[in-house]
Amino acid sequence: KQWYQRRVRGIRYIRVGNALHKTAVLSGLTALGVSAVRAGWCVPFGGVSLACAAAYHFSWQHDPACKYQVDTAGHYLHRIPLEQLTSPEPVILVRRDDTVRKKLHNTVACAAAVLLVYQLTSLLKR
Repeated sequence: KQWYQRRVRGIRYIRVGNALHKTAVLSGLTALGVSAVRAGWCVPFGGVSLACAAAYHFSWQHDPACKYQVDTAGHYLHRIPLEQLTSPEPVILVRRDDTVRKKLHNTVACAAAVLLVYQLTSLLKR
């Protein structure tokens, strides 16, 4: 029972980091996209992007667990010999190079932050 709780906690921890990363990128891109349509609409999306990017940076970016992804589709399960499996439901963690992902994440978050500051200052001047 303890191994199951540790496994679930580890999977949840990795998924929270992934969710923060994806939310920061998608809300940042949305902020940049909607700013062309309506300037004020980018403020909430830029704020969410900045908050998620900051949470990811201070909590996950330097953690070794952020380099791993959970293989939910089972693409790597066939590579493990059956005699080495000790669990009926194995969790496969795949180590991935995340330098491109971090560059994208930081670039989009910085662009959304600059746009957010610009929009907030122009809204406050009115």
